[in-house]
Amino acid sequence: MNEAALPSFTASFPEALAWYRDKLVLPGGAREAISGPNLLTGAADRLMARFATLYPDSDRRALVSMWTQWHFGALLIPATAAILLCNRDLPLELNRIAVVPQEAGLTSAIVIPDEGGRRVDGSDPFARLFDGHVAPLISHFAAQFRVSPRLLWANAAAIFEWTLQQLPAELADTDGLAAARQRLERRLKPSGQRNPMFEAVRYPVEQGEPVRRRKLCCLRYLLAGVADCGSLCPLHAGCVSVVTDAA
Repeated sequence: MNEAALPSFTASFPEALAWYRDKLVLPGGAREAISGPNLLTGAADRLMARFATLYPDSDRRALVSMWTQWHFGALLIPATAAILLCNRDLPLELNRIAVVPQEAGLTSAIVIPDEGGRRVDGSDPFARLFDGHVAPLISHFAAQFRVSPRLLWANAAAIFEWTLQQLPAELADTDGLAAARQRLERRLKPSGQRNPMFEAVRYPVEQGEPVRRRKLCCLRYLLAGVADCGSLCPLHAGCVSVVTDAA
């Protein structure tokens, strides 16, 4: 890829998130970049077809689930670090970004138009990220590929929750961190609607120790040649109903 230099805030990323430092980039000379709006008008189908060549004859829902997990990793992890550690207000809305795909169609990087600015006190630090990007993407993908929106929201929430664990809490913006936790812990949104990220990850106690586990199975095991995701998978707890719930 030939994108422009990485945004300056990446220098503040903790080592645990080092792999994601170059996932948000500025406009440059990428060989292929797909605008966010184009993901909603046909490009997603083409990317999914490319991704499907890695897992022939696999369940379509599992392919979409895995694609979104990869995309949300490239989006949520660096964006969350930038918001909480650098107090950035980034232009992350789906209609303002572009996706740089790998040859297999997975998101390699996300092009943002500029480095944004300082966040305004009192504003929701995650509105542009979740309401402006994640929500419309999930809404479209759920309808286009006939995948449960609950499954896709669980994918986003699990990655978001993991990211918060990796950040040094003592260096994070206090108000921003509280807002992040509310995204995961409140049952209802301020609007009164159900919060699709609520308790997406749980910590049941097994053999005297809490175990990190998703509420919904991501269907990864339905990809040809791919096993489940270890102890994170709810199937390890014998939750057979989880598969039906996510389908």
